[in-house]
Amino acid sequence: MYAPMTTRSPVSRHEAAQARTEIQSRAVDIAMLRPESVQLSSRSLGWSLLNFERREVGPSCRHLPAGATEHLIFVSLGGGVLERESAQGRARHELSPGFVAVLPSGHPVRWSWSSRISFSLLALQPEFLHQVAQERLGLDAQKIRLTFAEREQDPAIATIAAALARETLRGDAGSCVYSDSLANILAVHLLRNYLETPEGDQRNTQRTVVHRAVSKAIAFIQHNQARDIHLADIATAAHVSPFHLTRLFKRAMGVAPYQYLIQMRVNSARALIAAGGGEYSLAQIATSVGFADQSHLNRHFKRVLGMTPKQMAH
Repeated sequence: MYAPMTTRSPVSRHEAAQARTEIQSRAVDIAMLRPESVQLSSRSLGWSLLNFERREVGPSCRHLPAGATEHLIFVSLGGGVLERESAQGRARHELSPGFVAVLPSGHPVRWSWSSRISFSLLALQPEFLHQVAQERLGLDAQKIRLTFAEREQDPAIATIAAALARETLRGDAGSCVYSDSLANILAVHLLRNYLETPEGDQRNTQRTVVHRAVSKAIAFIQHNQARDIHLADIATAAHVSPFHLTRLFKRAMGVAPYQYLIQMRVNSARALIAAGGGEYSLAQIATSVGFADQSHLNRHFKRVLGMTPKQMAH
């Protein structure tokens, strides 16, 4: 005898719409999205706090209505045009090596791009960020929130991404310990530079003119290091005179604003060279981080690091 056939009642349009809404209301695990685009990944190495991926995708779009389950940091490895829609509005970016986007977990966003793009992706566990905030920095973990951000360069993040890429390629027994140490460094960096600060919160803000001016100057340099900027531009952004800014900046950072700018450019170039820099030449990397040409990069690179970019690349 044949077993009786069971039939399912057809799903109504209302039920289907409800199912779609439920799916869209959940934050997504980025590892499950477009796995075919992943060229290199640490997911199989057992890293628990911070994971690394290198991806390359063709023209397309990606909508995350409820954001992602992890804090995501994207580091561009090449060129292209990226359009973004989020609570911060709409933006269009001409990508270059080193461009960074920080997407806090649960933050809705929609991206679209019209050409093939390549990037490194860092995925940090939100619970670990809260742990570092509370145990290492003495912050109230329940009140901290990362802010969505896009920057032309962030040398610290680019350096961490390059180190994670090398460790993923090695994949040996010590990689978990190494990735955990980098997770700590990344968490502290995010808490120092990408944290929303509620108005009136006296514990998390610096109220002196010195710190406000220097913080504004550093933020301006980080956002504009790839452009041809001068001391007067930085001082204008900090709302102080160039002479006053130089004095305050040296007192707080130990170097003048322009020296700090050069160091950031050198570190960005070093990170891009270490990460492979996509298919870009040293000349293209030089201009992408703000140097006039390759010889300009070579001169400052050797002065700061004691070697040329070619020596480091080999």
